[in-house]
Amino acid sequence: MNTIYTATAISDLYNAGYACDGHPFIAEQFYVIVSNDRGTRFRHAATFNGTQRLVCEETGEPCFPDLREEARAKAERLADRVNAALASGNGIDWAYWVEIDPVYGSEEYIAQGTEQRRWFEERQAA
Repeated sequence: MNTIYTATAISDLYNAGYACDGHPFIAEQFYVIVSNDRGTRFRHAATFNGTQRLVCEETGEPCFPDLREEARAKAERLADRVNAALASGNGIDWAYWVEIDPVYGSEEYIAQGTEQRRWFEERQAA
């Protein structure tokens, strides 16, 4: 039986740099994951940042232009291309993908013991 994967563009937050007041500028980063109905997930290596740190020529202070729409569109185009490749039966080049934690509460999440592993890692770090 073949496993059917679906690609989706999603986002997370990241530290894009520091503002002039020294505080971190938290921005949105977009990327693509593929997942199946068991909850197994893989993340594509390409990321699309919702901003970039620039320095204002007049003041010398850092600024962060809003690039979220372009970044989101790039991630969605990649997800569309991946879904088209999956639907055509050609598959995808798995060299660009890394397995990430399964979907919370899914069959694979339970089978891999993800909750127990996270608990153990937290205890080891403490």
